[in-house]
Amino acid sequence: MHPMSHDIWVLVHHREGIIEEVTFGLIGEACRLLSDLGGEGRVTAVALGSGLEAELKILGTYGAERILYIDSDSLRHYHGELFAKVLSNLAKRYGPYCILMAHTAEASDLSPRVAALLETGLVTMAMDFRIDQSGQAVAIRPVDNGYLFEETRFNCESPYIVSFLPSVLSAPEPDMNAKADITVEFPDVTPDDLKTTVVKIIEANPEDLDLEEADVIVSGGMGVGKGDAFNIIYELARVIGGSVGGTRPIIDWQVLPFEQQIGQTGKTVTPHLILTCGVSGANEFTAGMEKSKLVVAINTDPHARIFRFADLGVIGDVHEVLPLLISRIKEI
Repeated sequence: MHPMSHDIWVLVHHREGIIEEVTFGLIGEACRLLSDLGGEGRVTAVALGSGLEAELKILGTYGAERILYIDSDSLRHYHGELFAKVLSNLAKRYGPYCILMAHTAEASDLSPRVAALLETGLVTMAMDFRIDQSGQAVAIRPVDNGYLFEETRFNCESPYIVSFLPSVLSAPEPDMNAKADITVEFPDVTPDDLKTTVVKIIEANPEDLDLEEADVIVSGGMGVGKGDAFNIIYELARVIGGSVGGTRPIIDWQVLPFEQQIGQTGKTVTPHLILTCGVSGANEFTAGMEKSKLVVAINTDPHARIFRFADLGVIGDVHEVLPLLISRIKEI
């Protein structure tokens, strides 16, 4: 499919009617890419959902020139087959140059579906995407647990589909005077056209959420201890609705499975709030959480490196501080 212009599409990520911050970072990437292409075209934010119109206006302040909003009650909750058909049909009609999204749990399901329907190329978990001097689309992605990086070239015509690691996306400064044109459309696919049906939506226990998706994380380090000593971390996570993570030694002690390791050799997380408990703040760990919005650190060592990253530092023993914090939260 040949694009009609250098229109760069950004998928709007939203949860429960709120636009997620990765969307603003994607718009920043799209603006940079458009500038590299000589500015021909525009940045279009594409939203599939219901009741989002008022929320979408903020996207203009981050650099979206147009918002394409597909409004339907059937799009209120994510449905892979439905979203993929709606988005791919739109792309066939409008011919975008590329489609950018963040590599979230939903997008890791959606992106290959859309790529298959459009018979085009897809790069997931990208750290960078650009057009080189010869006009080829190139993406950089980590391999081998982030120890190596690979350069991937698209061997197809546009639209190129790229899903970015959320940790590399940072929102540009908004211009409160900038506005975007909103076009509202209705889906050309109905649930009756689908081979699958959503029967039930089961809310995940925050403790079991993938750390890369979690908004709140409680992370324990060597200072917490092994065995039953670690139960206090789970208890705090339960009362604040957070997920549980740990440092490399905690994983090595087999207190937590590898999937819950935060750091260079584990997960890179970007929660709204992370509480680090008994974590010294070695570079191996902080490399995986330094983009967290709000960091609260509890450690007995006033010189611990973690305090350099903390918005709020508490010098004290985790096993004395956390029971007080938990009882206070329960009172509130």
